[in-house]
Amino acid sequence: MPSSLVFQQNGVGAMALASSPRGADNVESKSPSGSENGVTATAAATTPIPLRNDWVFWHDKFVANATPAEYTENLKEIADVNTVQSFWSVYNNITGPERLTLRCSLHFIHKGVKPLWEDPKNEHGGAWNFRTAKGDTALVWRELLMALIGEQFEDTISKDDQIFGLSVSARWNSDIFQIWNMDSSLKENSTVMDKVAEILKGVQIQSPFYKAHKDHDHFKM
Repeated sequence: MPSSLVFQQNGVGAMALASSPRGADNVESKSPSGSENGVTATAAATTPIPLRNDWVFWHDKFVANATPAEYTENLKEIADVNTVQSFWSVYNNITGPERLTLRCSLHFIHKGVKPLWEDPKNEHGGAWNFRTAKGDTALVWRELLMALIGEQFEDTISKDDQIFGLSVSARWNSDIFQIWNMDSSLKENSTVMDKVAEILKGVQIQSPFYKAHKDHDHFKM
């Protein structure tokens, strides 16, 4: 089934109906009468629908025993998106997480923040971590991406915090997802994983936990 995204922009409701070549059906909108309504619908579909935040897709190539400098060097920006249309254009034309090389990762992060624990805008944050079966990875990635650009996590955290990124990393029998926030001290007041369970009904969420970036052994200031 195609996926739909509904969000508010300056108080005006907007809906974008998009289909992915990775398992989604193609949808064509037609006017029953062939009248100007069809033209209006086409024009509306091509009008850029801005996202509330600018986002960047990143690819993280795994290198065994990499130094911090080598890790950063292998972190590559794929593309930035700031409209519904540009999001789907990039999403539909990059390698999905189901095709990642083992231990490599994809990230989707607010523009201006690198997917690094030590980034100055991220160093006080952390992430909710969980695993899913590899057969669910593509679906989970797509649904959580749409939740992020649709600002569906807005009411799950403190007003002083912010959800700003999503990562997926390929492993042997299951894949690891991370949802990043700015302030690890505010995690206790969140309902992020409740929202994840609501979005991913029918998907088994394995081994969920939260970890502050500074609690990682390899965190470097």
